[in-house]
Amino acid sequence: MRILVNIDVPDLEHAIAFYQSAFVLTLHRRLGPTGAEMLGADAPIYLLEKAAGTPAAGSVRQPRDYGRHWTPVHLDVVVEDVDSAVAKAVAAGARLEGPPATHAWGRIAHLSDPYGHGICILQFLGRGYDELAEAESADSAGLRLQPASEADFEALLALRIAAMRDSLERLGRFDPARARERLRSTFRPECTWCIEHDGKRVGFYAVRPDGDGLRLDHLYVLPTAQRQGLGGQVLRRILQEADRRGLPVMLGALRGSDSNRFYRRHGFVQTGESEWDIEYQRPVAAG
Repeated sequence: MRILVNIDVPDLEHAIAFYQSAFVLTLHRRLGPTGAEMLGADAPIYLLEKAAGTPAAGSVRQPRDYGRHWTPVHLDVVVEDVDSAVAKAVAAGARLEGPPATHAWGRIAHLSDPYGHGICILQFLGRGYDELAEAESADSAGLRLQPASEADFEALLALRIAAMRDSLERLGRFDPARARERLRSTFRPECTWCIEHDGKRVGFYAVRPDGDGLRLDHLYVLPTAQRQGLGGQVLRRILQEADRRGLPVMLGALRGSDSNRFYRRHGFVQTGESEWDIEYQRPVAAG
């Protein structure tokens, strides 16, 4: 079985241009003077020119309305980066109806196209909808956050070196002595938490007050424990607590590191940069 997506629009040429610009769909073929097949998504999308005010269907005499309206069927457009996709859609003529929101499964922004149809732009994070499907909480699934102490410094230093080594070597910046100095200068046990999974320490993070917000000084997960969604679970907890307190979160990420993409996926926006680091801030999520 296949499902085809059909969208009534009042102006076919305008709609073709919008969906090409907003979501990089391609006009595959025309279906007569009032229809077009757009490809580039998992399901073909058919744009059908129908005049406003004409009957919507058969015995249902409700007229078509291209003002903002609600329909029980709408498009969810899944992307890699919500913010850039929203910017592109808005530039093409969509209306953003609220800032993107972050949930356990990912980020979502609600928009409407120029014809009043609702569209959701989604970016899955971690395990996506599996986060909702899991009956177990993160704790019962084996994730534990334990407060650190001064005695943990050497173990956390070794963990940081293991987590950062690949990125630093790519930049020609790997230096254990420098790593020790940087961690020593920012290490505050009272603001540091160890990440444990299935009884093993696999990472740590540190969050401290910084001006009118919070600063995430460290968030590291061992390479052997990465790509399991652990970092995303921990970061979402940090952000949820920051939102509860009404505080933004700031951090610096090593230029060229995969962590830049990770933080952008979770709503951080660049605020500055230096020779080796890029500064980010994640504003308080809208209630």
